[in-house]
Amino acid sequence: MAGPSLQDDLREIGALQGRLPGPAVILIGAAAAAVVFFPAVWGMSKYLYTIAHEGGHALMGSAMGHKINSVTMERNGNGLTKATGPPGLGTFFYQFFGFLAPSVIGLGAAKLIEVGHIVAVLWLLLLALAALLVIARGWVAWTCIVCTGLLLFLTARYASFGAQIVVAYGLTWFLLISAVAAVLRTWRVPGGDSDLLRSSTRLPSGLWPPLWLMGTVLALVAGASLLV
Repeated sequence: MAGPSLQDDLREIGALQGRLPGPAVILIGAAAAAVVFFPAVWGMSKYLYTIAHEGGHALMGSAMGHKINSVTMERNGNGLTKATGPPGLGTFFYQFFGFLAPSVIGLGAAKLIEVGHIVAVLWLLLLALAALLVIARGWVAWTCIVCTGLLLFLTARYASFGAQIVVAYGLTWFLLISAVAAVLRTWRVPGGDSDLLRSSTRLPSGLWPPLWLMGTVLALVAGASLLV
């Protein structure tokens, strides 16, 4: 049986889809929370969070006029974005935005879902992955981005309409919830973005996690209000 045509896909991306009922949305959110907070499952899903985190660094760095040299990932799920540019406010935003990036992406996806462009969430995320692949370096980053993109493409292209909607909701919940969890997990862990900000701003590294937590929690509350 032939799959949907490209014209069908384009029509579906621009079309409006009906939202899921509240209880189903809450159930999907609970499943996403389980993925995030159960350590065994988080060990696998952390790679998806890291893609969003490092992609946020790259996006903000580009917006601030920095040259993005590379985005790499390690086998344990950690990531690193290297950029060069003049010190100042641009460097601050580039270093600060990583922990907020999954929340911002999730909030944008939640808004698209609220207005009925649910399937478009999948295709826009796929487009973002393709852009990130261009600057990714190393087999771990390439493998994670390509595998995630392939699964997303197969879902958006060939899965049933109902499955596409559930996946869009699930990814949105995951981004919003994992952003909060990541801040909590790295609160007292040395190194990382907090130390980079301490070096560039001369302000204590302990200042930044509360700000990240505030931002991610507010995004989760706002995103949940859009989804339910």
